[in-house]
Amino acid sequence: MNYHELFRKVENQLSEIENQESLRETLGLIIERILKDFSEDFGFSGARLYGYDLDEQGYRLEAKFGSGTSVPIGYLIPQTYPPIQVVRRKGFIYMGLDSEGVDPVLEERLGVQHFAALTVGPNHAYLIAFSVQREWLENRDDVLFALSTVRHAINLKLAKEQLEGLILQSREIQLSLLPDEAPKFPGFDIFGRSVPAELVGGDVYDFIRINPNILGVAIGDATGHGLPAALQARDVVMGLRMGLSEDQKTVKVFEKLNRVINASRLTSRYISLFYGELEQGGGHFIYCNAGHNPPFYYRVKKDRFYPMTEGGRVLGPTSDSTYRRGFFKLDPGDSIIMFTDGVSEASDASGKEFGEDGVQAFVRDNYDRFDARQMVCGLLDLVATYSVGSKYTDDRTAVYIRRLE
Repeated sequence: MNYHELFRKVENQLSEIENQESLRETLGLIIERILKDFSEDFGFSGARLYGYDLDEQGYRLEAKFGSGTSVPIGYLIPQTYPPIQVVRRKGFIYMGLDSEGVDPVLEERLGVQHFAALTVGPNHAYLIAFSVQREWLENRDDVLFALSTVRHAINLKLAKEQLEGLILQSREIQLSLLPDEAPKFPGFDIFGRSVPAELVGGDVYDFIRINPNILGVAIGDATGHGLPAALQARDVVMGLRMGLSEDQKTVKVFEKLNRVINASRLTSRYISLFYGELEQGGGHFIYCNAGHNPPFYYRVKKDRFYPMTEGGRVLGPTSDSTYRRGFFKLDPGDSIIMFTDGVSEASDASGKEFGEDGVQAFVRDNYDRFDARQMVCGLLDLVATYSVGSKYTDDRTAVYIRRLE
């Protein structure tokens, strides 16, 4: 038996099985696939799925597959039965009626003479028992290896699905924090979008309605990507919203956020954050930049980009950071482009970065023909194309604001 080929075959088959609503249903599909595709490989002719009953201290029959037992669903095998104790200790067994501890009466009631069994799931939650054909009696080592292979592959699949479930829940939390749609703010065209490098990411952006005449706009980037970065970004967004809802000044909110992150013992991780408040009538934009790569104010009449750098350090590494405010006034036609370093630091196959110059060039070249949505989506799509073949990947987020003429 080619062990490596067998494991790949089992793993590939199980990977095609989609997760069901319950673990029992998933295991049922796995057993059906094994009996269908591996009977000749393993010598299995039928199978039974048992679930552990904590109250009764034993395994209760939940499903039957293929040829085999006539005992009804719900039949209980006590945990004190010696083969059960062995399989819980070793993970898998292969026994016959003459094996030590086997009760011939019980096994004949189940309709088997030779059986293989394995436990799967957390704390041996389920037991799968296979009836083994007589002609496989001399292939004990191969059957034991098959059981080990199947058990390992099933547990890998279950662990992967559990992890994916947790990540999907985290993704739902993260998406719930991102704006559902672009804000309607008279006199301005505004849009934002985030594309994570993984299922969840550490980039975040937000639109916060301060009052009918003032709109808060934020963009941030937690170090790294994936689940830890996403959780860090989530906490900062919630903290920013809570601080602003209490009518605290922007600088004070930033200083408090910094102290909270620093005290959280996650100082090896940090988050950059840019936040500005846009005034509807006069186009005034007051901002604070906590270590984020600077957005650019584009003054169209001068065809010039101005970096928005006033602020202070990134949030987290030190507890005593202080912050300053910066100011720009958007005249009709002026715009602001915000982005994370996943945009500017994206590189092509040769290692050349897209750069801040690339961002500015894209805005300038498409200023007269793109609205805010097209500007953001077009920029992110261009960066994705630019970085094809590159080993570097990061979350990418952009926000564009334009004062209408």
